[in-house]
Amino acid sequence: MEAGDRFGTTVAADAFHFAVGAPNEAIGTDADAGNLAVFSHRLNAGNPTPLFGLDQDLDAVSGGAETGDQFAAALALVPYRPSARRHRGVDPRRGRTGRGPEHRRREQDRRRHGPELPHHRRPGTYSQSPSYYSGTATDDVSGTSEAGDRFGAALTAVSTAPRAVSTAANLKLAVGLPDEAVGTTAKAGAITTFSLVGSPGANDRWFEAGNAGGIPGTPGANQRLGSSIHFTGTQLYVGMPNGPLTYGALYALPMSNVVSGTSTPATTYQPGKGGLPSAGVAFGHAAR
Repeated sequence: MEAGDRFGTTVAADAFHFAVGAPNEAIGTDADAGNLAVFSHRLNAGNPTPLFGLDQDLDAVSGGAETGDQFAAALALVPYRPSARRHRGVDPRRGRTGRGPEHRRREQDRRRHGPELPHHRRPGTYSQSPSYYSGTATDDVSGTSEAGDRFGAALTAVSTAPRAVSTAANLKLAVGLPDEAVGTTAKAGAITTFSLVGSPGANDRWFEAGNAGGIPGTPGANQRLGSSIHFTGTQLYVGMPNGPLTYGALYALPMSNVVSGTSTPATTYQPGKGGLPSAGVAFGHAAR
């Protein structure tokens, strides 16, 4: 334990495991490089059983720990079943929001964006699935990599059929880009969704205010769409605490918009309607 580690800043869990992020953990001499720990729910002397930890200085994790990376500043955990076998693995998703100094510009741009996807296998071992970056030559995810987008600042994942074999249709990840510029509108924000199975570009969707994704309004400066997102089995909840509505809003997008690209309008929750008091600030700051 060290002052400022921020262990517990992020937590993700399912029925079998939970992961805890410490995005300001120092790795060697690299301050605020970040790490995470994965536990099982099985108690050992009254405490959850630790399984393993992850940071970017491990050989099995791509990249390298650098000052300010804030590895594990965003986490998502989702059940994964690669075949009809009984055991289910778990995919913990990790995002990085901080930016460390780099020696090469290309490597700097690549590291600015993207969750890394380890697959946990019992008993406490893991392997890494691909890393994803917006608009690079290494994948076909929508968008263009730009300094400060904060791709991966928020993550949410869902298996809509957790007892079935995982497929492109039932295993989904949503990634927030809260500082994405839309045209010339700075920090309007956006969300991209794709499957964790197969090529992401074959089934990715791009959401910004006013496009076919179903979120109403138009992109506005500093709205930071994508800072607050949460999947359920039937909807993707999107918070917009920074406007355009006076007190903020929460939108519920039907899963069909995410899976098949339909354009059904989102259900809107906002202060002053539906029995919610018309007061306060930043409604939608956190969606759970």
